[in-house]
Amino acid sequence: MEPKEVQSPHEDYQNPNEVIQTVASNHPAATEFRQRPHVKLLRSVLKPPEADIPYNLTLTTLVGPGMISEEPYVLADDEAGALLVFYYLGPRLAGHSRIVHGGIAGVLLDECMGRACFPRLEGQIAVTATLELEYKSPISVDSVVLIRAETTDVQGRKAWVRATVENAKDGTVYVEGKGLFIEPRWSAQLPKVM
Repeated sequence: MEPKEVQSPHEDYQNPNEVIQTVASNHPAATEFRQRPHVKLLRSVLKPPEADIPYNLTLTTLVGPGMISEEPYVLADDEAGALLVFYYLGPRLAGHSRIVHGGIAGVLLDECMGRACFPRLEGQIAVTATLELEYKSPISVDSVVLIRAETTDVQGRKAWVRATVENAKDGTVYVEGKGLFIEPRWSAQLPKVM
């Protein structure tokens, strides 16, 4: 049975990709981040091989009307190992009534934190070794969130990253995260995702 399309009750969110573009274009954090010398604008956090896209959680399974927007607004500073990502989170991602399931924040943080540190590692890929999340406030559905991820240290094949999920409009911090990402010894056998 095909799920029916869920319409947003808010007029501003009729086209999530346009809303993200508008919010991110005018956001003070994005304006400041764009001043860095090595920043790239992307419309996807990861770029797996074409054959893998149909099986990717954040590019297909969780994307669509009422879920995660198709094109997050991504600013990447690969030299620093830092990332800013704006996402729209729709009503079909609710865990409780009108509140985004906490696991969604975990998935997005894991992906953004990993992508932030990949360029700082020799093989430019890693797997999550530890991920600690501290939930501060519930995320309402029909909202635009900002994820900030920054690599704080790199030692050999290990990278430590800190991140937050925030309300893109008022800066309320929803979730804080920190994690350890390790480049596997067999990283050369993994497909590149950036």
